[in-house]
Amino acid sequence: MYGYYRIAAITPAVVPGDVEYNCAEIIRLCKEAAANGAVMLFLPHLAVTGSSCGELFFHPELQKSALEAVDKIANELPEKCVAVIGSPYSPQGLDQVRDMFAVAANRGEVTWVSHRDFDKRFFSNDWSSEGEPGGVKAVKFSYGMSFSLPYTPSLPDPAEIDFYSCRANALPGTLEELKQMAVCASRNAGNVVVLNTGNAGESTAGNITPSCVVIAVDGEIAASTPLLSDESMITYADIDPASLKYRRQRNGKVLADDDVILLGSSLPESPDLKYAKILQHPYLPEDEKQLANFCRETLEIQSFALAHRMKKAYAKKMVLGISGGLDSTLALVVLARCCEVLGWEKSNIVAVTMPGFGTTGRTKNNALELAKIIGAEIREISISDACIQHFKDIGHDPQLRNAVYENTQARERTQILMDIANAENGLVIGTGDLSEISMGWCTYNGDQMSMYSLNSTIMKTVIPELLKYEAQCHPEMAEILLDVIATPVSPELLPAEDNAPGHKTEEILGAYEIHDFFIWHFCYNGAGKEKVISLAEIAFKGKYDRAEIERCYGIFSRRFFSQQFKRSASPEGVNANAVSLNPGEWRMPSDVSGVLFK
Repeated sequence: MYGYYRIAAITPAVVPGDVEYNCAEIIRLCKEAAANGAVMLFLPHLAVTGSSCGELFFHPELQKSALEAVDKIANELPEKCVAVIGSPYSPQGLDQVRDMFAVAANRGEVTWVSHRDFDKRFFSNDWSSEGEPGGVKAVKFSYGMSFSLPYTPSLPDPAEIDFYSCRANALPGTLEELKQMAVCASRNAGNVVVLNTGNAGESTAGNITPSCVVIAVDGEIAASTPLLSDESMITYADIDPASLKYRRQRNGKVLADDDVILLGSSLPESPDLKYAKILQHPYLPEDEKQLANFCRETLEIQSFALAHRMKKAYAKKMVLGISGGLDSTLALVVLARCCEVLGWEKSNIVAVTMPGFGTTGRTKNNALELAKIIGAEIREISISDACIQHFKDIGHDPQLRNAVYENTQARERTQILMDIANAENGLVIGTGDLSEISMGWCTYNGDQMSMYSLNSTIMKTVIPELLKYEAQCHPEMAEILLDVIATPVSPELLPAEDNAPGHKTEEILGAYEIHDFFIWHFCYNGAGKEKVISLAEIAFKGKYDRAEIERCYGIFSRRFFSQQFKRSASPEGVNANAVSLNPGEWRMPSDVSGVLFK
């Protein structure tokens, strides 16, 4: 479904030396996983015999029964399913025993693949007899997805799925170490890492093997199990190879392309996406501790980048238009942090409020109060008279509240900020966020322009989380920051009524969280229209219906392409997100056709 494939890491409750029992349990688990839609099954190192057999690995009876068990498993395997089964292997005529993996497919077809990790006391993989199996970089299926059996994540040319399995010791901290290994390896390669260590109940004669499974996808854990268990387990994940390939292509990452064994027929996609992580906000960590770290580091990246730019520009002041909205509030708290990085007084921030025809008391007061608490220099300059004079100059009727009426205010504010910056030897700091930039929800040569675009890679729905974090760090600001979060998003360019904004952005464009979902899956994962809409329908089930999601996508796709000219002329800004539409990062001509995506 939508290019997703279901994989399963199977951990059988192994009895060391009882090959018949292990074989039956493996077959049972493989059939259960296949019935649940899994098409690639990964069993641990020496699953057929157990990894603790010791001297018995040299015994012909164990070797013979292990080979017979692999054949039996292969013949019992459901169609359109591939299993990777750890087993000892001793080819006829050679004395060495090998720690191998049997790749079983097509009900009986078995290909033996050399594992790059083995216990040298009992096994030897140093051989290359003609006609015998040997080490390969990857096994690839005809539909294109490949997997490999590497020894460490540092080996070059990984496959689309790297499968790690070897005997390890269960010690305090082992689980976190294994998780970090899987996360780092998958992020470095831009692929899927499946780690399956075995079953802890196999033997407690000395070291215990951790019964740990970790499935990591491009640096994120998709599924994991506890450190210790003596029961059989199946751990599932629905993975999306197409999105991973898209990211690797954009990042210039290379997978194994030689020494590849071609195997099997096309594998079916997942019947559903119940094991896929399809989150409403996939760009935000789910864990509260990780979210706090995400917010802290995002703010640190923004403040450090701005401090560096201020030093390189020999600028003495930071000039910021404050409105009391999400974007300018985030910019103001980052500017305060930037002063701390530079060792400056907060009065080096020139915070300018420029009330116009649509400014409400709520937003204005929040902006002024926050600037006062921070200690910024505050200036209030009304733009109403200047705009009215401009209407007269160009012959525009101010009762005609069209784009001229709105954009005049945005450009007047930008002119004021630019001139103040010139007078103060400062830089105008832009506040526009990634959500607005993606759809060109800004005035060309108005709020679209600045001398440094601070929020250009921050999504609108991320900003409340950053402000909540800042509120925790600075309780004296908390009441104002939380009220800013609760204020409806509006450019406040139309006359206010009863101190309420004349129009609300999300009533026009649709919910920002839907658009941010589109940005992530379209720009980061390379998903097309039908896939994006269907994934959004799953993620927002019960919150937005398909009709509303399709309406929002129509707005997004039309504006994303038609407003590229604004992004092409945007100022520089720091990348504080995996997605950036800054000119140096997202290269696309302004007259490109978006017909394929509408």
